[in-house]
Amino acid sequence: MLRYLFDASAVVEAYLPSSPQAARTLNVIFSQREALHQAVFFIPTFCIVEVFNAFARHHFDPTNPRTKIDRSTYEKLLKRFRRDIRWGRRFYPYDLNRYHILAADEIIPVEHAVARRNERDHLSTYDILVIAMGCELTFVGPRENVFLVTADKRIHTVCGELRQFDKAARAKMKVPKPYDEPDSSRWFPPKALYLPGLKPAELPMASGGSAG
Repeated sequence: MLRYLFDASAVVEAYLPSSPQAARTLNVIFSQREALHQAVFFIPTFCIVEVFNAFARHHFDPTNPRTKIDRSTYEKLLKRFRRDIRWGRRFYPYDLNRYHILAADEIIPVEHAVARRNERDHLSTYDILVIAMGCELTFVGPRENVFLVTADKRIHTVCGELRQFDKAARAKMKVPKPYDEPDSSRWFPPKALYLPGLKPAELPMASGGSAG
């Protein structure tokens, strides 16, 4: 069973895709659950609120006027998304717990080190918690079947750095030890799938699946 954790940016892409490629990629992912029944989709509960807020911005105050949606479209998006999270019909709401807080303690110093190399372009606290929730899913495992789906390049970058981070790298960067100092496998992050740069053929495949 494949496990996908969606952040808010990826969920918004599912309803308001920014490109045909993103739409095709998401269709392949969704088919793994809806047609093949070999995947589960998680969404952090706080990301649900972020999605509602993103839809509202597209209607009331879009950054780009070309992305503005009318009242009818806005209401249809709300109806679809509300339906898709009800009883986990498509996205299963995933609650925050103490393990995610402990994982964030591991992630935050690394995120700051990465941001220094990227013009101090920091993740939000919510973004860090999304990665932390992904770390917990990889611990539950199996690790190779867990993926974080995002349209945020910074999340993709930090996940990639964390997957290579070990005690030696922590010491070299003079990053403080986490509270519990667990073994490195405890908070191992999932592979991040960056939708704007991902092709359907690059996706993990459920048994019987097709890249489309």
